[in-house]
This record gives sequence, C-alpha cells and structure tokens, in this order.
Amino acid sequence: MTDGSGDVAAYVRPLEPQDIPAVGRLFVKAFRKRGAATEPSLPLIEHLRQVYVANPWHDPEIPSRVFVDDKGDIRGFVGVNVQRMTFEGRSVRAAFAGSLTVDEPDRHPLAGARLIRSFLSGPQDISITETANMKALRMWQKLGIPPDTQYSLNWIRLLRPATATVGALKHRHGAAQLLFPLARLADTAFARIMSDPFRPRLEEGPRRLTFAETDRAAFDKAALDLARLYPLRPAWDETSIDWFSSHAAIKRNFGEPCYRLAHGRDGKPVAAYAYFRRPNDFAWLLQSLVKPDQAGDLIDDMLADAHRHGCAAVRGAAQPWLNNALICRRTLFLTRTFYLVHAKEKALLAPFRDGMALASGLAGESWMRLIGDHFED
Repeated sequence: MTDGSGDVAAYVRPLEPQDIPAVGRLFVKAFRKRGAATEPSLPLIEHLRQVYVANPWHDPEIPSRVFVDDKGDIRGFVGVNVQRMTFEGRSVRAAFAGSLTVDEPDRHPLAGARLIRSFLSGPQDISITETANMKALRMWQKLGIPPDTQYSLNWIRLLRPATATVGALKHRHGAAQLLFPLARLADTAFARIMSDPFRPRLEEGPRRLTFAETDRAAFDKAALDLARLYPLRPAWDETSIDWFSSHAAIKRNFGEPCYRLAHGRDGKPVAAYAYFRRPNDFAWLLQSLVKPDQAGDLIDDMLADAHRHGCAAVRGAAQPWLNNALICRRTLFLTRTFYLVHAKEKALLAPFRDGMALASGLAGESWMRLIGDHFED
C-alpha cells in the first residue's frame, strides 16, 4: 500500500486510546504553532481522550482515524464525533469530521484525502464537517461533495468598530491592547457624530419575545424541548446535553458563557440562545434555538445584551434560521471555514437544503474545547 509518495507501508486505521499522546503532538504542531518539539499538555491529552474515546456518544463503528507512515509513526489524524439524531421519528447517526491534520504534508501528499475517504466510507447515515479549510474543501469536492452555502456563512455584527479592530489585533500582537483607550475614545466620538449607527436598536413594533438571563441547567432543559422545532435534530437527553454543554462552557479564549431564555404565556420556553461575551472583544454565539419568524427578537436581544456588557462585536457560525434577521441588522457575512454534508439517503439532505437541520454549534462540533481553549497546565 502506498500514499503516492513512496511510503509503501503507509495506511489509515482507527484511532486507539494509546494513540492520544501522538495525536496531541500533531495537534500542538499544527494548530498551536509552538514548534515540533513542544509536547502537549496533560489537560490537552485528557480532553482529546474525552472527546475521541470517552465521549458518551462514542461509536466504535465510526471511530476517528490516524494515518501511519512506513515507520509506524502517526503522521495524520481526522477527529470524528458522532451525533445521535432523529429524523421523521427514526434514529440516524451523523458523524462530524474535524481537526484534520497531516504532519509533513509534502512527504505525505495524499494522507489527508485518504483520511477523508476512510471517514466517508463509514457506516454513518450522514457525514458532516463544519470546519473544512480550503485544502480540505478541495478534497471533499473531488469526491463530488459541494459546500453547503447556508451553513458555511460566518457573520460579524460590529458594535464598537474601533475597539473591535484593536481586539482583533490583540490576538496577533499582544501589545495592541495598549490602544484600547484610544479605540474607546474613537468609538465614543464616532457615536456622537454619527448618532451611533452600530448601537443595537429594537425593531419597530411590539416584540413578541422577551428574554431573561438564566443558568446552564435551565438552558439545557429548554434545549431539550426547543430542539423539536427542527425536523433533523440531536437525540439529546438530560445526561448527554449536560456532557456537551459542560465542555462548551469552558472556552477560556471566548470569555463568560451567557444563557438567555424567552417564555410563552404558558410559561414554557419558546426561544433560547447561548453565547460568550467579553468586554472590549468579540462575543461569540454558540447556539440559538428559535422559529425563523421570531429570530429577529433573539438577535436584537443578543446584540443589546452584548452592547450592555461592553462587547466590541458579536460573531458566529451560520445557523440558517437566523440569516434573514441578521441581513437586516447591518451584519457582515464572510466564509472562514466550509460546511459540507453527505448522505447516501438523499431525503436526509432536505433539512439542510431547507436550513432547518439542527446540526451546528452545540449540536455540531462547536461544543469542543479544541475550539476556544488554550489547554495550558
């Protein structure tokens, strides 16, 4: 067997528990930019173990994969997470492929494609990735799988433009934080001159939904009911949603988790969202659950809450039921990563085409601390 570059004995196999430290080294080298000699921290190794081996929905039939070179060393990895879902009253298995990485890709040019093909050949009903970069996108496209535009869109709603600019620079150059006082002055002056065009304003007319802050347990409980708004949705129960949301809550790079609910006249939850907020920085939407025709009230409440807490902007990955409301609220749309979905049974693709598959955010890959934490000892 060859990967096309002379590695006759190279192959792809399922991840085994003893592979976790090697995968951690790949992760540090590829995603943390600390150099090949840096060993993964114990918290990172433990999180990788929990995510890819001890996940409550771990499915041994749909494992993560590693690429092994001719010397027996692990040189590539694709992390796989299974979401148990329901569609039209039946159970389906959705598998998310993320964290695709290949060490020394010039030596192993086909390793990434082999990992993806191995993943797609699994027994899952739906194959998804939320986080494909341009290189991974081309690999999926060569297999005849196009990106889903609705789910691939990322968005940013500025609240304090100058502060947002400095906040973005700070993540690349720490010294940029010295510019925050000037940025705040610039935003204040701009707001006075231009009547603050970025300040959130409630839409004209009565609001149908009124939100209030709550805790994670109440949000989780509401999510179990509100997931029924979507024809394709996770088969959460109290134990599983607590596991996923408890991991999502620990994203130290994103700030403070915030949970907000709206109730109907009967006292039952009718909409909910969870997001992270941090003064002078970007807030980040994790999950929304709302009917599309009520999404405007949810967006207005989130923007107003983020503004009250000093956030510079709000951003998020696409949740298509929000798109129309976002378009009407001075929102910038961009593509950072690509969302791709494949299913042998074409009926399973209809909820994605309609923008009503609850298969992103907390219901996708974004609960993982690999997105939003630094794992230092």
